[in-house]
Amino acid sequence: MDEEVRTMARENEKHIEEERLEAYAMNQAAGSELENIEEHLLFCETCQDRMQAAERYLLVMRSAAVRVRKEQNKPGLWIWPRIRAMLHAPIPVYFGAAAMAALLLMVSLPVREHPGPPVDVELQAVRGESSGTALAGHALRLRLDNQGVRYSPDWHIEIVDSEGARQWTGTGAWSDNVVTALVPKSFSPGTYYVRLLKDSPDPAREYQLVVH
Repeated sequence: MDEEVRTMARENEKHIEEERLEAYAMNQAAGSELENIEEHLLFCETCQDRMQAAERYLLVMRSAAVRVRKEQNKPGLWIWPRIRAMLHAPIPVYFGAAAMAALLLMVSLPVREHPGPPVDVELQAVRGESSGTALAGHALRLRLDNQGVRYSPDWHIEIVDSEGARQWTGTGAWSDNVVTALVPKSFSPGTYYVRLLKDSPDPAREYQLVVH
């Protein structure tokens, strides 16, 4: 028994390597590797402390990543200084380049949109504008008044923001007195313009859309 204890003590002197600790902290260890690391952590207080520091830093990084994603359009600052400025925990000295690269990749990846279910939006043109509104965060099911617009089985539809920047393009179908289109994209609150286009860069009809 004494020999077994001494053997275990000698094994605990071999602290978990930096790369293995990083992989465990980021949930990338598996199988026998995962079992070996967890068994070591049961007895090694030094590696327990290192692990806790890594976990605290990961939480802070993830929180900073969320905030940076919300500010990605802010000019003048590269992404890493912005994250570092938000951190409230020191970087563990053993937290290596691989872990930092993985975290920066997580931050820089575009956020996938998951719009809510489509909401019906009726847009009636009045003096070139309309009073149509929609809910932010939802896909749109457009019904565009086509009175006074020449018949065509399909139309090109473009949605731009208040500064004219294109936000979505697609096609719409002629149906009775409206052109219908499904927009599988959510929009932030603001004012947008929906344009009916055919064979000219100038819209045949433009509607104002207010998202709130």
